[in-house]
Amino acid sequence: VACPTLYAYLRKSSPDVPARLLEYDERFGQYGDDFAFYDYNQPEALPPAMKHAFSIVVADPPYLSQECLEKVAKTVSFLARPEGSFLLLLTGEVQKDRALELLNVRPCGFKPQHSNKLGNVFRLFTNYDPVDRLGGWDRSDGATI
Repeated sequence: VACPTLYAYLRKSSPDVPARLLEYDERFGQYGDDFAFYDYNQPEALPPAMKHAFSIVVADPPYLSQECLEKVAKTVSFLARPEGSFLLLLTGEVQKDRALELLNVRPCGFKPQHSNKLGNVFRLFTNYDPVDRLGGWDRSDGATI
């Protein structure tokens, strides 16, 4: 969800891995059937075949607002399988508590860097402990996980 750079990387490095790109920018329509138009203001306005169809969902909300994260969380719930999916959320650290509340995701030790030098600390959150990958869950704040 809104991760065109990740999608392009996956297509190049692992072309056999099935992936879909949900993105507002219709220039990504160049990816054909792998592209679906996505507007976070309409979190479930997606093709019906996508409902509960994904075992892995990666989301990078376009804004750091509470409203945006809440709507993207609705999209993630729409896409994820009811029996469980791996969720990866890329967003600002300021969203830590809200992300836990909405998606039950926790920050990982891995801290993504943006080439645009964003003013906010960016974090990767997951709903599973990646253990030795991605730095595992970040336990530096003493939280019990």
